[in-house]
Amino acid sequence: MSEEVLSTQEAAELLGVSRSTLLRWFRQGRIRAVGRDRNGWRQIHRTDLERIRRELGEPRPVASGQTNPRLRSYLRNVPTFRNLPDQVIDQLAEDARFQGFLRGQSVFVPGDQSRGLYIVVKGRVRVHRISLEGREQTLRVAVPFQTLGESLLFRPGQRHSNHALCLESSTTLILPLARLIALTDAFPVLAQAFLREFSQRIQDLEERLEETALLTLEQRVARLLLEDESVESSPREMAAYLGAARESVSRVLLRFAKDGLVRKEGRVFEILDRGGLNSV
Repeated sequence: MSEEVLSTQEAAELLGVSRSTLLRWFRQGRIRAVGRDRNGWRQIHRTDLERIRRELGEPRPVASGQTNPRLRSYLRNVPTFRNLPDQVIDQLAEDARFQGFLRGQSVFVPGDQSRGLYIVVKGRVRVHRISLEGREQTLRVAVPFQTLGESLLFRPGQRHSNHALCLESSTTLILPLARLIALTDAFPVLAQAFLREFSQRIQDLEERLEETALLTLEQRVARLLLEDESVESSPREMAAYLGAARESVSRVLLRFAKDGLVRKEGRVFEILDRGGLNSV
């Protein structure tokens, strides 16, 4: 009896990635070529999946009832989950699954139903809104081990109101909505962890509102630059984050460069005078 042949979609689902991610791995040579039929279609067998996991550096599947050590490590790196008991981590991992996205691909858009909590494992995802006039406001940029979509966890039936756009090829770990709701009912310590995370988000938003109301645009641009030794961002992206016009931000950056405070190398703004920026 011949071995079952899987479609690329079926193989991708079993590997926990999107079909586009699996095809990209083939194109990049990360996976050795599989057989093809007479029409040129890839023939992926179930026995190929274990070899593909090894080639990608993925651990072998663990026995039923056990938690994949790498998956547990990913969850432990999420600040919200860092201090949870092992029992809760294992329960969170039970139905978790990976999904890959290409640069420019959306994790979700306004109107999408919530699928659950997204954990960024690799890459960067920009969360933003677009006004009726087409003006963008960046709310935040999620980096590895930060989460997306938490605002809908406890509002069943609600739909996303933000865009979540991948700034580079990214991988997320998805914790299904129904499972999370059940676990917060079963483990109050998990509900408390989410409350702490929400409190921190509220504080961050209050600080941004305070900056917008009380600081000049020059001071806000300086603070954004000072968050890192260098900022890899275009004036357009910085303007979207600050809620300002791109032209205004460009003028501020040109003034900073003329005054010897920063220097632009490609897309990176290198700080030359931290003290000068602090005194703006």
